[in-house]
Amino acid sequence: MKAFLVPLLYSALLSGASLAFGETAAGTASPAAAAPAEKIPSAESLINQAFSFAINIQQTLAGVQDKESADNAVKTLQDIQKDIRHFLQLQDKLNDAEKEKEDALIEKMEKRMEMLDNRCRQEGKRLFEARYYGSAALKDILENSDEFSDLVEPDEDGTPPGALRENEEAGQ
Repeated sequence: MKAFLVPLLYSALLSGASLAFGETAAGTASPAAAAPAEKIPSAESLINQAFSFAINIQQTLAGVQDKESADNAVKTLQDIQKDIRHFLQLQDKLNDAEKEKEDALIEKMEKRMEMLDNRCRQEGKRLFEARYYGSAALKDILENSDEFSDLVEPDEDGTPPGALRENEEAGQ
């Protein structure tokens, strides 16, 4: 099955398991650990959160039109990263019945997930082609984070996003 809906979220939804950074974050002791147990949302709520993340990512990337907006987008993307990490921790706590509901919802909403993922990838490709409008911070978060790097990574054949278009424009 093709991975989509910002690949990290999609794989988390499918696997129900922690990703490498989630294990580290969950394994560290913190003062919050002594706080009362957090209410675990329903599968429906988690699916809605995943869609919200994808929409927010797409809108944030679409709003980047110059260096200033690129630099400003980094803070929003960092906030989304934190939210995704929290989402993964909550998802790991779902009981078996809620995991089954989640699986059924994922299957039902597959086309919508794919559409959102494609939009995020298109924006990632656009920003890659624009060289992130000169923003080193945007380049760093998009190329080096678990959450976003799939949006700007090379195609399966190793071709970076936009490379074909650059070759066509150069007459090659």
